[in-house]
Amino acid sequence: MIKVNLLEGTAEQRVAIQKTKVAARRGQQLFMLASALVIFLIAIGVDHLWTNNAYAAAKSELDREQEEAKKLEADIARKNDLENELKQLEERIKVIKQLRAEQKGPVAMLTAINERMPGGQADFKLVSITQKGARLQIIGTSLNQQVIADFARQLEFSNGLFTSVMPSIEGKEVKQEGTDETVRSFQFTIECDYNKPRAEGEAKPDEKTAAQPGK
Repeated sequence: MIKVNLLEGTAEQRVAIQKTKVAARRGQQLFMLASALVIFLIAIGVDHLWTNNAYAAAKSELDREQEEAKKLEADIARKNDLENELKQLEERIKVIKQLRAEQKGPVAMLTAINERMPGGQADFKLVSITQKGARLQIIGTSLNQQVIADFARQLEFSNGLFTSVMPSIEGKEVKQEGTDETVRSFQFTIECDYNKPRAEGEAKPDEKTAAQPGK
């Protein structure tokens, strides 16, 4: 008895089935490859978009920081200019005050001497006032020796305006005008230092010397 295997079919059918399986496998592989390629392209696109956005944000921030830096530099330059202008004005004010103090020095000196002269009916007369630098020589006459001493004391206690006061007095007999009577007259010479008024902030001579290097 002859047996026939109908399940396996003919050889041609088996070959066709095998080809179909191979084709299906290849189609599946191509689909997976295409899907992977699409995903890759999407990922590249997203990364490119994010990178561009990040670059634009960083560029904007950099531009803003540079603009702020320029403004800050301008403010610093303006501040320096104002400080220089203020310093120049302060120097001008100092010079003006110094000039004013020097200009009013002789007037202030004569006024100070006049304020300390004896008042009332005192017989007191100034003959000359000589100034050499800060040193003064005051020459005058009086019939009263105590009046001269009081005048010298007034100069000495002048809050530092007159210092190193050194009086000398010489007495002699003189005739009164219009009579033959003689009286004793005193001629005095007072030497002292006159410390002229200084502008505000101006250092004293000894302070200037102490401030110099090596002094």
